[in-house]
Amino acid sequence: AAARPGRRAAARAAADVDSIASVASAAAPALVAAEAALGKCGFGALLASTGLAWGKAAFGGDTADGERRAPSASAVDLGVAGAANAFLAGLLVVRWVDSGHFPLSNLYESLIFLSWSITSVQLYLTSKVSKSVVPGAVAAPAALLALAGATLLLPPELQRAGALVPALKSNWLIMHVTVMMFSYGTLMVGSLMGGAFLVLDQPDESAVGKVREAVKAKIPALATVGAAGNGAMDVEEAAADAGEGDAELRAVVAELSAASPAAAAEIAAIEGGGSAASLTLAETVDDIAYRSLGLGFVLLTVGIISGAVWANEAWGSYWSWDPKETWALITWLTYAGYMHTRLTAGWSKRDVNAVAASGFFVTWVTYIGVNLFGLGLHSYGFLK
Repeated sequence: AAARPGRRAAARAAADVDSIASVASAAAPALVAAEAALGKCGFGALLASTGLAWGKAAFGGDTADGERRAPSASAVDLGVAGAANAFLAGLLVVRWVDSGHFPLSNLYESLIFLSWSITSVQLYLTSKVSKSVVPGAVAAPAALLALAGATLLLPPELQRAGALVPALKSNWLIMHVTVMMFSYGTLMVGSLMGGAFLVLDQPDESAVGKVREAVKAKIPALATVGAAGNGAMDVEEAAADAGEGDAELRAVVAELSAASPAAAAEIAAIEGGGSAASLTLAETVDDIAYRSLGLGFVLLTVGIISGAVWANEAWGSYWSWDPKETWALITWLTYAGYMHTRLTAGWSKRDVNAVAASGFFVTWVTYIGVNLFGLGLHSYGFLK
């Protein structure tokens, strides 16, 4: 008789488990359908965001002093980008509910998270930093390609949710991997901006410059781009922008322009107001690249430190020269070099942005290239 209450409790617990399992089984098709719908909506919103940004970049722009500036972003641009971000966030939440764990356990979930992080960076840069469509013209297609790679290129077996490996069953998963993915997204956007600056800043006699000159008449936004070379600007114009009647400041600007044209241009832009509307297209791209890479560098640093702490808990060592760890360090050194050359070494903007552009490939190797070979402690969850 004494055993009967225990048997009844066990029977009730078993019934509850069966009930939960039946509810989960019934909800699974709905979750799969919701995931597919959100993925398609996100793809459409990103496609629309890309079209809007490219259309404005090609045929729009604000004219000031006879020069065409970067086109301003409208509420529609921000709304479409925000919708894409919301669809991707909803997709991640549905995936989380469906799988029962944080959605960063395989390549499919990782690419979706990367796409969402890129759109988040786009919204931040557009609304808080640039106020132009330049971030969207670069970030939206990057997010679109990441989402397309996850939903269209990966085979179904790599898109299915699976159980977490033991090493990932930790609270550090959310903190470390989330920060690392946001750093990848931010660094990729900044590196693409650096590459865009190199294209815009090519001299007229170069192959890229000749192509650019050929399409200037058809693409007004490129009208600001001339044979700027390494970003030099006219000394008298810089002095005038620095403030009329201030002879001392004009002399400083003139001296700086001889030693570092890029620095003179920055000072003139700041004294002229420093807003996005006062910058040419190339200057806007360079400014966005710097701000994005600065934020991404901080996130990468935090991610590496948190990863070392997690590695010590999981494997008993802070650093083991695993291929993923090694390439993360290479990535950190690459962007540390960018910061050094920009802030203290006095390199020209073209050379600095060449370092930034090279970081794009290094970041991709760190993010996914190492996993293609299935080597090291970080090989799980992607292509294996």
